[in-house]
Amino acid sequence: MPSVEGIAAQSVAISQSQTQNQCEMLVAKKQLDAQKQQGAAIAQLLEDSVRLSKSPGTGNLINTNG
Repeated sequence: MPSVEGIAAQSVAISQSQTQNQCEMLVAKKQLDAQKQQGAAIAQLLEDSVRLSKSPGTGNLINTNG
């Protein structure tokens, strides 16, 4: 028959494990949020650079007379 101390120790271990899992999930969520923000910033920079490179009249004509 398990002792009271053994049961209490197992209960504490389970509680600590659950707390650690919750903390790890929160850290992972924050990392994912940061990566999403970085990805959105990169996408915005790319869109801005494409918009700037498509200035009207630039690159549409080639001078073939030499």
